[in-house]
Amino acid sequence: MTQKKDRSKSLAAFEHLLDIMEELREKCPWDKKQTLESLRHLTIEETFELSDAILENDHQEIKNELGDILLHLVFYSQIGSETGDFDIGSVIENLNAKLIRRHPHIYGTVEAKDEEAVKQNWEKSNSKKRETRRNPF
Repeated sequence: MTQKKDRSKSLAAFEHLLDIMEELREKCPWDKKQTLESLRHLTIEETFELSDAILENDHQEIKNELGDILLHLVFYSQIGSETGDFDIGSVIENLNAKLIRRHPHIYGTVEAKDEEAVKQNWEKSNSKKRETRRNPF
């Protein structure tokens, strides 16, 4: 296993972002007024801007657009925490569980020697999930 990098700077920056978002929701009239629905079209726009930056191979702009998308993820999570539906922690925990579940060749006993084997395992897993949805009994 590779050695983990010191993440303290990144974690501190992320915590600062969460603090800023809370403060903006409390004090900024525009930010206070936003809802999941009102942010939706802006998120779509930011996603297209990221896509363009990737196609242009503009790394500085990719970094900027990733920041804009991260802002939206944190914004949605802040709104979710205010309504009691979800928060950034539960979003991340859900993602962690999904990543582990989708990578049994890393976190379980399934073997996958190459990319094609990973794809085949993924298809098997998805077909079982779809079958369960159709017939839960």
